[in-house]
Amino acid sequence: MDIVRCVSCDGYGWFEDDDGEAQDCDWCGGIGYVYRAADGLDSRIPPEDYEKVSAQLETLETQRLRDLGYTGEAKKPWEQKIRQRKS
Repeated sequence: MDIVRCVSCDGYGWFEDDDGEAQDCDWCGGIGYVYRAADGLDSRIPPEDYEKVSAQLETLETQRLRDLGYTGEAKKPWEQKIRQRKS
């Protein structure tokens, strides 16, 4: 099966409800991508598959950001200032 951008959330993994609150996409479960079978049917990627498809998802997400005009590089979690703050 191929992995494609979720048609419901366009790869964002979430949407805003009527109150402006972020909600995970029901189609993809919040990851922004789904499996597409040869017959064209989409299905959610099960959590047990995340590890084996993580590199492909990362590549697809990088391409999605490039399509939006983003030219930077992703920071590793330990490089992100928000995660370096002490509780």
